Amino acid sequence: MSDQTNTRQTDPSGTEDQARQSTNEQILASREGLAQKSESMWSIYIRRFRKHTLGKIGLGILVALYFIALFADFLSPFDMTWTDKMKPYHPRTRIYWIYDGPDGREFKPYVLEKRQVSVAFREYGVIPERSMRIVTYPPQADRPQGIFVTAAQTAAERKADLLQQARNYYRVDANSDAIIRLAAEIDRVEQDTDEDARSLFRFGTIDDRGTERPLELMIAKGNKNFIGLFAEGSPYSFLGMFTASRHFLTSPTGGYFALGTDALGRDIVSRLMHGSRVSLTVGLLGAAITFVIGLMIGGIAGYAGGAIDTILMRLAEVVYAIPGLYLLFALRAAFPPDLTSTQVYLLIVIILSGIGWATLSRVIRGLVLSIKQEDFVMSARTMGLGSFKIIRKHVLPNTLSFVIVQVTLTIPAYILGESALSLLGLGITNPQSSWGLMLSVARNYRVVYQFPWILIPGFMIFLAILAWNFFGDGIRDAVDPKSKH
Repeated sequence: MSDQTNTRQTDPSGTEDQARQSTNEQILASREGLAQKSESMWSIYIRRFRKHTLGKIGLGILVALYFIALFADFLSPFDMTWTDKMKPYHPRTRIYWIYDGPDGREFKPYVLEKRQVSVAFREYGVIPERSMRIVTYPPQADRPQGIFVTAAQTAAERKADLLQQARNYYRVDANSDAIIRLAAEIDRVEQDTDEDARSLFRFGTIDDRGTERPLELMIAKGNKNFIGLFAEGSPYSFLGMFTASRHFLTSPTGGYFALGTDALGRDIVSRLMHGSRVSLTVGLLGAAITFVIGLMIGGIAGYAGGAIDTILMRLAEVVYAIPGLYLLFALRAAFPPDLTSTQVYLLIVIILSGIGWATLSRVIRGLVLSIKQEDFVMSARTMGLGSFKIIRKHVLPNTLSFVIVQVTLTIPAYILGESALSLLGLGITNPQSSWGLMLSVARNYRVVYQFPWILIPGFMIFLAILAWNFFGDGIRDAVDPKSKH
């Protein structure tokens, strides 16, 4: 009887221990990624990458940067070539969110129009509230925007000043129909009780790249530039599909510079967004070409061996031994100086990828030398598969994890290479934009001291390289079986 009692007392505890042990094993298996036997290798890589905080931060920054580069035309306040020649090195403008208008206080963001008060020191001051402006609307692509400003004391003087500037700019006669109608419209705006009245006036027509289109002028009273969401601005081709002129955030009358302007009066933000297309994609294209060349040469050399291996590796060593920076300068200087920006861009990609494949091919060759001795490669050779097919389907795929890591860590070098060429005047040229080209004015210490915002492209280069390094580090830890992740 006592033995039965002891058995009944010990059984439940033993069942609990087994259940607890089973639960612990399940938890351990789930932590180690062994709970699901059908989980693919890529799923394991993704799951491990999600545990890498810096890798996720780098990926988030890169997604934001490449999104801006893709939709730069719509997101930028102005066109890449938009220019206000009267505002070189204009500081960032302060945004006023509440507007006291004829209808009371309302949420209507605006910035104050400024003009130079000291040309020598590049100092700007707000124009008087009695001022009146005429602005070309919308601005034309690849041409400076026509902006006429007057701060004369009386209405008659302001009218005469604006008409004189319009006649000189558009080269029309004082007795022409357009000038007479413009004078009448200026009088009407002057008589408007609204201190910040706006009027859109059709001045005539203009030839825009072989197409005749209306020439409209916006007559603006006061010293405020209102900022509009999805407002009309300089026209652009949206992703090459259709022509549009709406911008995410812009000021139709100009004067809105979130990060200031450069030496020619071009908006820094707009050129940063458009310049990101060159600075960010040159790394992707260059790394892609390097990826293909390095895999092919390294794979063939490692698998074939013998004389082929010797020739290909000596070629890689010759390329590797040449100083990369000097080779960039020599190759770029050997081409004619009258190349278009697109040709220069493609040339930079070819130069960067042409000197970057050597290191990758040597590493791939070493990996292939070890992989080709594996049993699955021997089996494929025994079954009669061709060498090219074995390399393509069995050898190179086993080097893919390393290659992906290597490519993500190589892209920053290509970004720096393009920036160095453009910085020294051998890369992208005006009117196109790249971060290196924008940073070229920083070679003058006085300019940097007086206008520190021109260093912002350098910060963007630093941010992009840091993000790529974070992302590459996350991928490396995800595919490394010895990593703590």
